[in-house]
Amino acid sequence: MVTIGEAFTPADGVIYSASNVKLKIGNSIIPSPGSLYLTESSCVWSCEDRNSSICIPWPRVGVHAISSVPGEGIFVMVDINLVWPGFYEGRPENNGNAHPEEEQGEDDEGHDSEGSESAMTEMWFQPASSDIVEQIFSAMRECQSLNPGTDVSEDEDYMEAEEDDLQEVGDMRNLQLDDEDKFADAEE
Repeated sequence: MVTIGEAFTPADGVIYSASNVKLKIGNSIIPSPGSLYLTESSCVWSCEDRNSSICIPWPRVGVHAISSVPGEGIFVMVDINLVWPGFYEGRPENNGNAHPEEEQGEDDEGHDSEGSESAMTEMWFQPASSDIVEQIFSAMRECQSLNPGTDVSEDEDYMEAEEDDLQEVGDMRNLQLDDEDKFADAEE
């Protein structure tokens, strides 16, 4: 569960911390910078000036990547529609009065793409110095590896990647989906 409360400094399991980090949630930029704490169990941003913090457990972080927009920092996608009064009010279509029930077309194959997108919140952590962005990214990757997803049960059979393949995947950053031909053969 994502926790919003008074500013605090985590004491246990801190893997990495950085001060003077701005936070952007959706289209809202929090005016005061805060401190970012990456712990074994969660990502915490705490702002003493506003006496507020947000604590996001790693299983809630769907994606994290190095981003150059809106400035160099870390992009994080959280798998909930975040509402943080005074900081971020969420997207109005996601706060209970969302999309009316619509019939799914034959091409939808039972997937509700709008519904799955509505439960996401985009965030950006922007440190004062772009020199530490890579360190933050590496620490996030380490923390997420300590908290594997709950999608795969231990009883299920699945292929394990070779260690060399994992290294290549671990270094992947800044995925851009603006190339229309990139996934042209996906439906074959």
